[in-house]
Amino acid sequence: MNFLAELRRRNVFRMAGLYLVGAWLVVQVAETLLPIFHTPDWVLQALVVLLAIGLVPALVFSWIYELTPEGLKRDAGPGSEGPLASTTARRMDRLFFAGLALLVVLMVTDRLWPRPASEPAPVQAAGAIADGAPAPPEAAAPVVSEAPVDPRSIAVLPFVNMSPDPDNEYFADGISEELLNILAGIDGLKVASRTSAFSFKGKDTPIPEIARQLEVHHILEGSVRKQGNRVRITAQLIEAGSDTHLWTQAYQRDLDDIFVVQEEIAVAITTALKDILGTRPVKVEASTRDMAAYQRFLQGRSRFHRRFELDEAIEDLRFAVERDPAFAEAWAYLAGSYWLVGFTGYATSLDRSETGKLVGPAVDRALALKPDMAIALALKGRLITDSGQAGGVAEGIRLMERAAALPAPDTTPRLWLSLVWMELGYLERALPLLESARRLDPLVGINSGALGVAEAIEGRVEQGIELTLEAVRLDGLPVWATMLAINGLHAGDRAGAAELMSAMVPLFSDRFASDREVAEGLAAALRDPSLEQ
Repeated sequence: MNFLAELRRRNVFRMAGLYLVGAWLVVQVAETLLPIFHTPDWVLQALVVLLAIGLVPALVFSWIYELTPEGLKRDAGPGSEGPLASTTARRMDRLFFAGLALLVVLMVTDRLWPRPASEPAPVQAAGAIADGAPAPPEAAAPVVSEAPVDPRSIAVLPFVNMSPDPDNEYFADGISEELLNILAGIDGLKVASRTSAFSFKGKDTPIPEIARQLEVHHILEGSVRKQGNRVRITAQLIEAGSDTHLWTQAYQRDLDDIFVVQEEIAVAITTALKDILGTRPVKVEASTRDMAAYQRFLQGRSRFHRRFELDEAIEDLRFAVERDPAFAEAWAYLAGSYWLVGFTGYATSLDRSETGKLVGPAVDRALALKPDMAIALALKGRLITDSGQAGGVAEGIRLMERAAALPAPDTTPRLWLSLVWMELGYLERALPLLESARRLDPLVGINSGALGVAEAIEGRVEQGIELTLEAVRLDGLPVWATMLAINGLHAGDRAGAAELMSAMVPLFSDRFASDREVAEGLAAALRDPSLEQ
């Protein structure tokens, strides 16, 4: 116990926390920037190894020296602490939490909206697979509620691109998302989020299994064939439990009639579900009459969601708003693309500072045209909350609460709102939002990870660990489990922290190999008793 007390007095535990957070930040930044300069893979691997090795001298340094106003001095031993000792400890605590907050922001913004791998996935229908092609590996299934599934629930899977031009995949995805947005606005109908539904793109997952994981009773799937100004859309509604087709229809129209087709499909779905849903009016308003602007909007929004070619996404969306300045949705996603380029680490050739200045005007324009657009309200709330203005937090929360209450197939507004409440210490307000976000978007790691941290804070540590490890399993998001491991280390539970870091290792996919290597190195360092010397 005296040895542990001496470790605390010499700020060794604090140094360990600072080092772990700092190392993870360095790896995240390096993983983003090194590919821009075509750096060989071994450079990042060497950096990870050096950071893991560097933990030992950092702890030894913290044991031997202390930081004073006169500079570094050798620690004089027990009983030598002066009035500045507590000040140094508080400064280290502030640095630790500031770094941890920055790490959380980076990881959360990296996954605000769905993002598959950088390369587009093979175009395949759920439940179908290309001739002779091997089935892609399935991710481990998340923990799914055993409660009865609401029969008034549906998921819209990404429609398959049947066009001669494979580049028209964005159009097929766009039509799927448009239908999802329409259905989300129908009173009484629960619609699975875009993020979770689109996670099955290109996978050979049976329809009943998709429905089980998404906790829905019905599935809408289909295909899109676009050639010139002609569009053929085939859609089918499936009752997932019995895998029975309730309705199927093909539409062949001119591109100018695309919004009419969307309305007809939505009407057909509500008619097929009339016995359980009741009569529901459906009316689709055209977001624009300019089809050139609409097609570039769909392409830009697709790039935005994939976090791929963001500079090109901005070009697409700028083209859309220049062609139709009253195109509210295009302004909203243009604001979102500006924000990703201006305030996160995605690759870009644009000036980040100048691009960041364009977020506010774009989001204000979107809200002026359409005041109740969830994505625009949430982004505006986030800008105000992060601005540091007097009263900004309260105003930003009000906007995010409006966004979270709107029917939309995106749980980002309620996730952002819950994180703000957690930062302010109002866990009782954050928990219901986090539980709701995970229930609506069960296949997004952010929702499981943030809920896991909240559960751990409430004292349900085992449940929190399970949820944070699920976040790693779902999309390689390690920050939440790492937070719990660091918390355990601060509490003196070195073995528990090592066990949690070790549990993360087999959950990483090859896409996050560098994160796996960091976790392996940190777990080994935590288990090595020589680090205490």
